[in-house]
Amino acid sequence: MSTPAPLRAAVVGAGRMGMVHGHLLQIHPETELVAFVDRDTGLAAHLASQGLRAELYPSLEAAYAETAPDALFVCTPTHTHLPVVREALVRPVHLFVEKPVATTLADAEAILDLATRAGVMHSAGYVYGHLPVVAAARELLAAGVLGEVLRFTAHAYVSEVFGEKRGWFFQKELAGGGVVANMASHLLFILGWFFGPIRRVVASTRSHASAVEDSAQVLLTFTSGVTGLLDTSWSVPGTQMLDYGLTVDGRRGTLVLGRDRILLHLLAAAGGYEAGWNEIHASALPADAAFDVSPHIGGEAFYRQLTTFVRACRTRTQPFSSLTEALNTQRMIDGIYASAASGQPVDAP
Repeated sequence: MSTPAPLRAAVVGAGRMGMVHGHLLQIHPETELVAFVDRDTGLAAHLASQGLRAELYPSLEAAYAETAPDALFVCTPTHTHLPVVREALVRPVHLFVEKPVATTLADAEAILDLATRAGVMHSAGYVYGHLPVVAAARELLAAGVLGEVLRFTAHAYVSEVFGEKRGWFFQKELAGGGVVANMASHLLFILGWFFGPIRRVVASTRSHASAVEDSAQVLLTFTSGVTGLLDTSWSVPGTQMLDYGLTVDGRRGTLVLGRDRILLHLLAAAGGYEAGWNEIHASALPADAAFDVSPHIGGEAFYRQLTTFVRACRTRTQPFSSLTEALNTQRMIDGIYASAASGQPVDAP
């Protein structure tokens, strides 16, 4: 059997995340990095100094003319995602969009509509959903080990904002929001993947250091009937990397998901696990990543995220991390901001 040709990919946006994806595309065995696209062509020397060999083009049109990529990775500031996608899909390239997908629900819907009408495979950059420990937790819930899920509590914290911050990332109209859109959205994506479409949101937010919200407390109700609480802040001392956690209570027991393990407490043996406490450590899960770009933050998820996208493009089957699932996340983000602004519950559209 012949080896499939590598997926030829271009990256739009030569910033931090663009470089991360560029490195991955350059060394993944099933992909080929063929171009960077950025209006600031002066970045070419910097990219080369970081070992990135692809040529930098000033426009998509120029990159398409010379490289004909199969897929495009959109890693530009959030407020530019929709116009970039609109320009990108003048030809049917598969589409990867960094998170959050857009600054508004309407823009996220428009991006999904463009991708759907183009008939391409698509994915969003909610990388934590690709961690083996997260996937294992979802499999346990889907298998019914806890029985009927009753409620959850979740948190997402990091040490990042303790004083005035400047730049597009701290302007709501450019970044889509603060801690909710740009950090807690990772956990919102996981919650949606676990529990389904969102039905209602009740939220409060607080801006105590920057011009966007720095913390939020959220009550989420899903159409599945599952209800839970999320607490998030990027102003928590002592958590240099994203500290996230999820506790799920069901009629038959409790599941506690952390960064490196799952604790499972069952009232009676189920699913091959004994009654009482069981531990599933991340190190015991299948290691299917060829490399880990950032071990301290679970960087194997970046490899698995790219592999998932490549397989989706080859099989023409949308991945679990598609823009469709990301739209559910965007509905949660939109609902949180709307509820916090009005002081009232907000039902999902």
